[in-house]
Amino acid sequence: MPAAPRPRRRVASALGLILGVLAVLAAIAVPFAPVVGDRVTVTWPMAGQPPESTLAFVVPYHPDQVHVRVPCEVVRAGQERGESTTLVSSRPPGQPTEGFAITTAQDHVIALVAGREALRAPIGEACDVSIDGGPSSTTARIGDRTASVPAGIRDIVAFTTDLSPDQATGTQVEVVTANWFETSPAQAKLLLIAVQVVLVAAGFAILAVLDRRRRRDIERPVQRPLHRLLGYGIDLGLVAVLAGWWLVGPNGPDDSFASVTAQNGLRTGDIGNYYRWENASEAPFTLVQQMLMHVADWNQNPLAMRIPSILAALVTWLVLSRGVLGAAMPGQHHRPLVRALAALAFLSWWLPFGMGVRPEAFEALGLTVVLAVVLQAARTERRVWLGVAALAAGLSIAINPMGITAIAPFVVLAPRLWRMAGVGVAALLAGIASFGLVVMFADQSLFGAAKATDLHGYYGPDVPWFQEVTRWQYLLGFDLQGDVARRAAILLTLVVAAFSAAILLRTHRVNRGDHGEQDRGPLGGAGLRFAHVPVASLLISMALMTLTPSKWTHYFGALAGVGAATLTAGAVLIGVAAVTASRDRAVLVAGLVGTVLAVGAAALVFSGKNNWFLHSQYGVLWGESPVRPLNNPLSWLLIAGLLVAASALAGKGDDRVRRALIRAPMLVCVTAMGVAVTVVLGSFAVAPIRQGDAYSIGGQGIAAARGGSCGIADKIVVTPDLRPLPGGDGAEMAGFTEGTGFAPDFTPPENVPVWGSLTGGQINTGTLTTGWFPLPALAPDQELAFGVAGRSGDGNRVALEFSGPGGTREVVLDDTWMDADERETYPTDHVIEDEPQDHPGWRDMHLSPAQIPAGAEQVRITATDGTTDPAGWLAVSGPRLRQVIPLTEYMQDRAPTYVDWSMTWNMPCLRDLPQVGGGLVEAPAYLITPPGSMGFGGTAAFERGIGGAFAGVRDVGAQEEIPTRLNGYEKTPEYSEWGHLIQVQYPYPGNRFDVHRVQAPRWGWRGE
Repeated sequence: MPAAPRPRRRVASALGLILGVLAVLAAIAVPFAPVVGDRVTVTWPMAGQPPESTLAFVVPYHPDQVHVRVPCEVVRAGQERGESTTLVSSRPPGQPTEGFAITTAQDHVIALVAGREALRAPIGEACDVSIDGGPSSTTARIGDRTASVPAGIRDIVAFTTDLSPDQATGTQVEVVTANWFETSPAQAKLLLIAVQVVLVAAGFAILAVLDRRRRRDIERPVQRPLHRLLGYGIDLGLVAVLAGWWLVGPNGPDDSFASVTAQNGLRTGDIGNYYRWENASEAPFTLVQQMLMHVADWNQNPLAMRIPSILAALVTWLVLSRGVLGAAMPGQHHRPLVRALAALAFLSWWLPFGMGVRPEAFEALGLTVVLAVVLQAARTERRVWLGVAALAAGLSIAINPMGITAIAPFVVLAPRLWRMAGVGVAALLAGIASFGLVVMFADQSLFGAAKATDLHGYYGPDVPWFQEVTRWQYLLGFDLQGDVARRAAILLTLVVAAFSAAILLRTHRVNRGDHGEQDRGPLGGAGLRFAHVPVASLLISMALMTLTPSKWTHYFGALAGVGAATLTAGAVLIGVAAVTASRDRAVLVAGLVGTVLAVGAAALVFSGKNNWFLHSQYGVLWGESPVRPLNNPLSWLLIAGLLVAASALAGKGDDRVRRALIRAPMLVCVTAMGVAVTVVLGSFAVAPIRQGDAYSIGGQGIAAARGGSCGIADKIVVTPDLRPLPGGDGAEMAGFTEGTGFAPDFTPPENVPVWGSLTGGQINTGTLTTGWFPLPALAPDQELAFGVAGRSGDGNRVALEFSGPGGTREVVLDDTWMDADERETYPTDHVIEDEPQDHPGWRDMHLSPAQIPAGAEQVRITATDGTTDPAGWLAVSGPRLRQVIPLTEYMQDRAPTYVDWSMTWNMPCLRDLPQVGGGLVEAPAYLITPPGSMGFGGTAAFERGIGGAFAGVRDVGAQEEIPTRLNGYEKTPEYSEWGHLIQVQYPYPGNRFDVHRVQAPRWGWRGE
């Protein structure tokens, strides 16, 4: 290979060193560069208005500044009331507060700050009061007395007073919110970014110059036309599968969360967390969310929001099948069997992790590109490819913390790459990679990113490296983090990686070729000289995962491309080794050990449930149980034996049995992976069919593609009471008592009579026949309902008797069939047959007009308590008329409506969400929260302990659940609790204050 002229190369290397250093310095300067942010000031009362109590949810909890002024006239007005009086407070009067309060008591005026008494003084001639607080200290003044408190003011949820508006006139509160994150780059910062971009572009030009005379011809295998055609067919099949998955596939755990942050970012300009972490920004890892903001601006439907991840999947597949495998196995990758294996491996990794708006799909693309171009650089010795790899690695780091794994391919090929690069090129590559830092801080300041990191670390989960085992505990658990699909991709790939690594270590022999290159023994002769790179990159990446702060199994999705390449390359390595090393006893023993590991891994895979997030679970096969009998290791031992026998029979030569035994681990893993992919795809294909008219995630996707869908909201009805039925007098009862006889911890329905049998204790029995209630004709959108507590069946009995011209007819009602104890629980598989119902809470039973006998004019309730165990009692209430309204119709003009972070994709029409931004949160009028039975209580946004942005709802509001029902739950009682619709009543109106915004430039390291 002719060398480039030395003087030119020296000049180019020196120039590369200079440009690289300058690019790095420019990138480091970007976080410190000036930004422009809004200074948001809240003043109460509104200009020209008297002080009236109002809600004021301030988030982040610590405002930057608080200034409170209460004149003497207001203090004396409080004194004249003759009782303890709140003059002004950041919470409802009488509540303890970490904010501020000024009160009068016993002719004294008291200033309370940060949960403590800051200053107290008699009400004299000079009695005006002021409080001035910052982030870490507060000063209180009464007349000429002052006191300081070494704490900032936090937890402002309202501006309240016990005084009338006339009495409180003159009171003033001014709050400068902590609007740290909503910034934009100043002109100087834009100029600095432009300089860095120019330096990066110049760096690529230098790399191109260095490569001008450094070309290396590489052997390109000739591909048969049939192989080419079959390869395109596999590509089309994979595209079809991804299209189907896009349409009927599940929602990911954070799809709803991330889509709302993007939606809110359209208004605020920042990707804040909206629901929790005090709405801290996701900075510095916002690259993907910034892209999704543009999609949300176009269309916020889940199908639209999924499009970027599907495009990422297609590009990743192309890079994997052509770039990674083409460089790692140039003699093998075009074979149809290898291409089909790669497609299977890719789907196994992508289906559980890749679709949606979480960053792992895009991280997987970035890491796959890094692996591909590093391999290409090593094959061709072209430095430009190293520049592309450095740029892809920098952008990967800007996506999320898993970007750290982008260094793995560089580590694996470090000696070869260093010989290509040298100091000058290495500096140039660092300068190109530093563009990722520019992307991270282009729209954010150093202070904002540091504050966001502090808040995430403070509230967690921020798990140290030595607890990485937590991630594997999740994977082997039985919730959605340890489902069949996730286990299959990770466990089976690791078995193949471990066995292929053992083969590489055993068969590795270094020979020097004509150009001083390394040939890896018999494997190198099969075109597998770089086949070890994906395997080693995956193992190093999993080691690097210990440095990431979160330990969720979602993060494995970032390794989808690398994992698929590892399984494909490893399988080919094993197949080649079965031929070239069949006489090696160590390889044979490793094959036997690998088979045992593969059998165990396959059984572990199918011991998990086919479990998916929240409502995506509806109608999915094996959703609450393992995939029997494949969860049994004996089943896989039998399958392994059959695979070995088939492989041996299909082989030739006297060592075909040994070859089959060496192939066994790969055969078992590939078979298990194929079964897992089939189970996952099949279960979602049949879910809409199994559910019929009831809800399924696939049904929602199909309806959306046909023109529109409001998801599960289309299947929910709201059933508010219209009126109780009068009558019911003259009840005949024995063992029942009117007005009592039910569990004291549960409130019965209001405005109707109730009867219960618990008054005489659990061993009490009895009967009840109420008087007749006149029954009006029911409209189609009405129903008849009554309350029940205790046991409705299993020895007890509840019925409605209807009378009319045609005589009397009885309808028995029993909800014991909905009890969870009638269904098995996994992994115990423990079911107590016919366990008696234990349901002390009140719930409603209902009949539609179609279920009521025609011509019925009266109705009465009959009840029998025939059981004596501790739960064997019964209580009923009088009947009521209820209205049946579709949820989408009911929620019209009822705003703002808070939809929990787990459910917005299941209700894409409900988008009138409370506003969060500028350090303020709008108080929601209604809440839609998920079912507690599925492990998500929907409380994260309301808990201060985890930085809930809507914590003020609990602090001030009173919540009342509105009855709802999911249509079609009769077929699947485990899905009956779809979630909750809650109305929030507040003691004060919301946002009766003025908000002033002023743009304020500041340096990147300053927060004010």
